[in-house]
Formats: sequence, structure tokens, C-alpha cells
Amino acid sequence: MAQADDAGVYVAVFLLDRPRRIAVGGLGSWPFAAGVYLYVGSAQRGLSARLARHGRRRKPLRWHVDYLSRPARMLGAIVAPGPKAAECRLAAALARRYPRPVPQFGSSDGRCGGHLFLADDFAAGC
Repeated sequence: MAQADDAGVYVAVFLLDRPRRIAVGGLGSWPFAAGVYLYVGSAQRGLSARLARHGRRRKPLRWHVDYLSRPARMLGAIVAPGPKAAECRLAAALARRYPRPVPQFGSSDGRCGGHLFLADDFAAGC
């Protein structure tokens, strides 16, 4: 059972071991380089369940991140307390440092420009 404080914003870290073309729901098919990807999200309840779902490879494809998490391995997540509004602020901060490989990924409403980043300065071979 989820705790009342099981909420906040997070950065889920994924490793894609080789380049792939991945169909991402309504966003179409995109080339993904091998490397480390950072996905920004939030959950105002059930954060631990959300992260566990991101870590599973076998699941129904519902959200954009599900399409990445099938071929990529989730390495872990960084979690912080905060309201849903902090999600876009965190994505904006990461956008100043890392490229967005798929525009609007994880942000279909278009307010944030996308929540997925290729952390191209992480060491290869994690």
C-alpha cells in the first residue's frame, strides 16, 4: 500500500545498450542512440509504484516512457518531494544541459517541450 508521502518528482535513468529505432506511440518512430537517458516525471500519489512500473519491461504500452523502457534497462531513479509543477522546472533545467532526442516525449500537452534527455556525457559501458 502506498504511503501518504509517496509523491514527488523524479528522474528515471535508463541505459539503451545499442542504437535502435523505437516507435513511440503517437509521436512516431525515432532513432535512439545507445547511451544513458534521463526521464523526468512526477506522481502525486503512488510514486514507488510508478517507478516500479517504469522498471518493468513487460507491460502494456500506455505512456511514452513505456516505449523506451521495453528495450532500455532502468538503472535507478533520483526522487525529490515536490508538486507536479516542479516536473516542468526540472525538465527545463535538464534541457539547458542535455539534448531532447524526441520532442514532446512525456509531455504531450506541449507545455514543457519534452521530458526525455540523452545524457551524452555519461561514460559509455555503464
